Amino acid sequence: MTIIMNRRQFAQAFIGAAGLAALATACGTNNASTSSDGTATLRFTWWGNDLRNKQTQAAIDAFKTGHPNITINAEPGIWASYWDKLATTTAANDSPDIIQMDQAYISEYGGRGALLDLSKQDGLDTSKLEESSLKSGQVNGKQMGISTGQNAHGVMANTKIFEAAGIALPDDTKWTWDEYLAIAAEIAAKIPGNYGSAYGGTDADLNVWLRQNGENLYSEDGNLGASVGSLTSYWERLKKQRDMKAGAPASLASEDVNAAVEQTLFATGKLGMGWWWTNQVAALTSATKSDIKILRAPSQTGKAADNGMYYKASMFWSVSARSKSPKQAVEFINFMLNDEAAGKIILTERGFPGNPDIRAAIASQLSPADKAAGEFLDAIASDIKTTPPVPPVGTGTVQSVIKRYTEDVLFDRTQPKAAAEAFKTEVDGLINSAKK
Repeated sequence: MTIIMNRRQFAQAFIGAAGLAALATACGTNNASTSSDGTATLRFTWWGNDLRNKQTQAAIDAFKTGHPNITINAEPGIWASYWDKLATTTAANDSPDIIQMDQAYISEYGGRGALLDLSKQDGLDTSKLEESSLKSGQVNGKQMGISTGQNAHGVMANTKIFEAAGIALPDDTKWTWDEYLAIAAEIAAKIPGNYGSAYGGTDADLNVWLRQNGENLYSEDGNLGASVGSLTSYWERLKKQRDMKAGAPASLASEDVNAAVEQTLFATGKLGMGWWWTNQVAALTSATKSDIKILRAPSQTGKAADNGMYYKASMFWSVSARSKSPKQAVEFINFMLNDEAAGKIILTERGFPGNPDIRAAIASQLSPADKAAGEFLDAIASDIKTTPPVPPVGTGTVQSVIKRYTEDVLFDRTQPKAAAEAFKTEVDGLINSAKK
């Protein structure tokens, strides 16, 4: 019999599993190796795309060469279903040993005892990593994840589509939201079958908008930091984009949010612009067979310093608190962070490596797309003022909440202000419930 649970039920099931994990950690059972000779079989899960999957498997094979006693079984997935699956396995006390973790969920899992405190594990060298990088993976003072590399969220422009439409790329140090919408609408009008630009509709897009309004999605004290006014203006902008025919119809946009990278409207050439992380430029270049130009987010003032962009850990390496082979799991993470062989395979697909020695080692191998991503990260440094606070416990399902209200607005099921008020009430409830 197949059991189907919605996201709220997944979260509830996870909470129970995390409690068991915390008890197991307290008892020390997670410190036992699989066998006395160090032989172990580990499960490793990640979300990604075709390129990331191939690179990761190659890295696993390289690790196996130097560690014949450790077998790693790969469990790749896609973002749309990854977190539901992880919640299910965690609830069943069957989570993978090595987990690719995202900042949106690190408190959700780490704060409930489902992840191992990596600062207490031998064999993990973090001496080459910046303190800010380490801090981004800390929950309640414990190192629940190690950053895989640096990233930023911005606009990707398909240069072939701009050329076909006869439109010049914008000056992203000056462009405004009005200019962004006008360009998207013009692309859609000039190229049949093209919808202009993606809406965004993720926590990253929302956070960029909020930061332009002097807010963050979450506050330093672990609460919702977004005001009803800023949330309302965010959904008003998305509705305006739809009305200008500068984005896909609501039905297509809803499907696009859950599509694998290679199957998205942007990757298949049906959007001139899309919202992506810098580490995804190589995959998008491969999928579109086009030169992808990374652009800063538009601002409300036309000043790059006001665009609300920020650096983010691309993702994290975490270890399940229930792993029976934590020593070997940490050994693999150390390989991924500090071994040149791994660095030369992964390159920048998971962000620019935090270890400067690895960055230097891979420099000659970087593709034009990878180099462009690195140059972009350097170029925006003067624009970035602060980093958003780590999402608090209870907010693991907020991404799906944002998506739901975005769909409601785009389908005209609700108005932006009503969506903003309902969103605030719902997220406040999630955070407050987690505190009890």
